[in-house]
This record gives sequence, structure tokens and C-alpha cells, in this order.
Amino acid sequence: MYIPPAFRLEDRDAIVAVMRDNAFAVLVAHRGETVEISHLPLMVEERGADLVIRGHVARANPIVALIEAGASATAVFSGPHAYISPDWYASADQVPTWNYVAVHAGGRLQAVPAAEDTTALLADLSVEHETPLAPKRPWTHGKMRDGLMARMIKGVLAFELPVERLEAKSKMAQNKKPEDITGAVKGLRGRGDVGNIAVAQIMEG
Repeated sequence: MYIPPAFRLEDRDAIVAVMRDNAFAVLVAHRGETVEISHLPLMVEERGADLVIRGHVARANPIVALIEAGASATAVFSGPHAYISPDWYASADQVPTWNYVAVHAGGRLQAVPAAEDTTALLADLSVEHETPLAPKRPWTHGKMRDGLMARMIKGVLAFELPVERLEAKSKMAQNKKPEDITGAVKGLRGRGDVGNIAVAQIMEG
């Protein structure tokens, strides 16, 4: 990923937070001339100093062949982003742009074929996304009919991606004058939606 020095995000905790807050990611796997791309929810696990990305796909997905082959892959996490109108800047002769946060995490895929490991992954994934729905009681696979979950798991392959390469970009007008940033923040807040306000908050520091 092209990252000018002013836009490089290096704080590991901040990077992991972006990944976890934007867990529906894009997984790009390649081996030779074969490239497969999947959109899927991913989990980020810290194991000591190491980061490991966990996920699962349907066994009918062509990316399974690359997972089982230990192919190289990159998980792409897209954080807050928004269009920036040059009319919002105080300075003249500006052009439109897009402010955004992105994280690329790369490594080699590892299949996790054991049914019990797949069950554990799906349970962890459910907990992660059900917990914020409180006070609703979290869904668990225990609510399903006996044997149904086991049958469904046969059609799923869990995998891990130990992170060997990690890079993050936060393009938030760091190269602009303070008065231009102030104008852009005002413009974003004026649009009123969650995405634009999230970018405004980052720009405000």
C-alpha cells in the first residue's frame, strides 16, 4: 500500500482497534496466477507479541484450495472514510479528495480443519458480535436442534492467518493547514451521518 510518511499509522493498539472495529474485511489470496477474493468477518487475536487473524469460509468457496495450499494472503480492513469537498477549505485552489483509514495484514494462510476448532471459532465470533447487542441474551449454537450445528460445520473450513506484514494508513488531512482542517471538519459534521462524523472526529485529533 502506498503510504506517504505523514499518513503512516504506526501505533499497534490503534491499528488493532481499526481491525476489530471494522471486522467485515476483504481477504485476498494468491498462488501463482490464481487469485481469490472473499468478503467475510474476521477476528483478530493477540498471542503475545503476535497477531493472528481467524476466519471461516464455505467449503464450496474456491478460496479453500488456496487456504489448504498455504497461499500468501492479505486481509484488508477499511476504517472510517469520507469525501472531502474543496469548497470546505479556507485555502483556494484545492481539489476534491477522500480521507480514509485502511489496514493491510499479510501472511500465509493455514487451514484449521478440525471440527472442534471450527466450532470454537464460530462460538468466539458469535460472542464478539452478540455481546454489543445487550441486553438481548447472546445467541449460542446451543439454541439449535441437536446435531444441526455439527452438520453445518461439515460445510465450513476455518483458517488462520498469522500476520507477518502489517501496514496502516490514516489519510486525514495531516498535510493541510489548520484552517483547512477546521473547514473540512465543519463540512463533514454538517452532513450529519455517522460515517462523516467519524472522519471528522479523527481529523480533530
